[in-house]
Amino acid sequence: MAVHKKLAALLLSLCLATSALAASAVTTPMVLSERDKLIISLIELAFSKQQQELSLSHSNTYYSDARLVEEVKQGHIDLMWSGASEEMESALRPIRIPLFKGLMGYRVFIVEKSNQYLFSGVDSLSKLTQFKAGLGRFWGDTKILENAGITVIKPVKAESLFYMVDGGRFDYLPLAAHEAWEVVETHPELNLAVDTNLLLIYPLAMYLYVDKGNESLYNILNQGLEQAIADGSFDQVFLGSKLISRTLDVAKFQERKAIHIANPLLPKQTPLERKELWFDLEKLY
Repeated sequence: MAVHKKLAALLLSLCLATSALAASAVTTPMVLSERDKLIISLIELAFSKQQQELSLSHSNTYYSDARLVEEVKQGHIDLMWSGASEEMESALRPIRIPLFKGLMGYRVFIVEKSNQYLFSGVDSLSKLTQFKAGLGRFWGDTKILENAGITVIKPVKAESLFYMVDGGRFDYLPLAAHEAWEVVETHPELNLAVDTNLLLIYPLAMYLYVDKGNESLYNILNQGLEQAIADGSFDQVFLGSKLISRTLDVAKFQERKAIHIANPLLPKQTPLERKELWFDLEKLY
């Protein structure tokens, strides 16, 4: 009997060791930008909080979100990050901690340089609806703005948006604050600028997603990020990142008129009531 017990204990320890080893080797989507680098930092933070060793590798192939879902389901990639939606939550298991604390829903406007004066007198949604926005035809943000009564010009090719706003086809291109200045800087041939007056805000979350059967990875990420939120290290990594610190510096949110609109696409289980998970302008200034 004692031999059987020792054998069972040995088998159990081997299973646990194998499970921990499998959880430590994580393949992510391709890392393309400062945004992706910040997400990787948060993944590493979650593992460190759980005292788990982590060996990260990144895909060498760019995939659309739809394809990434299949890659995660098939086990070729262990996790992905994407905006919160009912469709994503039905396909994969979300870790419901907004990676960007909702900052992706803080939109500033790219305009043609000579049109910077247009929004100087805008201080309400009703006044904003007098102008035309431009967004990709298949972007979720397009539906959010249209739901608020904003007219949206919707080309199929996203790259054409920059040339269309420069050419006066619409009045403004609302992009996440951490994206806007990079667009202007990388298109010096166009007469683009970032409006300094307005800030359009709607609730928006980006989550990590794992396969529904990957309980081990889900627990490490969920519990690790929860610990980081609780002890303040999540905010330290987030606010201390190159991307977010630069965004807060150039966006000057406190000087802008904020206009809030609803997001009808947000899943019902989005933890809006947990204020510690979301960006708070009042606490910064």
